[in-house]
Amino acid sequence: MKALLCLSSIALLVVLLDPASAQNSAETRATLIDLAGVSIYVEPPAKALEEKGMTDFVLEVEVERRLKEAGVPVLDFDIQDPPPGMPTLYLEVTAVIDEAVEQISYAIRLELTQSVRLERDPTSDGLYAPTWSVGGVGVYAKGWREAIIDDVLSYTDQFINAYFSANPDAKP
Repeated sequence: MKALLCLSSIALLVVLLDPASAQNSAETRATLIDLAGVSIYVEPPAKALEEKGMTDFVLEVEVERRLKEAGVPVLDFDIQDPPPGMPTLYLEVTAVIDEAVEQISYAIRLELTQSVRLERDPTSDGLYAPTWSVGGVGVYAKGWREAIIDDVLSYTDQFINAYFSANPDAKP
């Protein structure tokens, strides 16, 4: 019952904190057309996850590896000029660990953010919005580290499929 309450709380937070997020639909996949690639940003996880070895670096390496294996260009805005829209694949893993029963409840959100302009103010700059996203929740006991990484990679695969469906000529 306690795990269900934790999972429900995480799901509610995801919905409340991001009510206007995009999804993986034909309309949102259209926002991926002609992307030169994506940069990656992983939100640093909660301290409890970091103490158990689940760091933003670990997650970023896994996502980057999967993207490169599939042939999606990974951009580093620190060493190259960002392309129009500054497309960034943003990953956030939120979790609650119950040490008493060695169980974790977690939520994962993977979204592509891009710079946008308001129609009523085309001179607006510096606004970023999710144009494509996927995510979900899970509860695991033993093996939760692998489960989180598997889920992150599953969502990354969904992005890869969406990217190549919008850019079929880019597929290696």
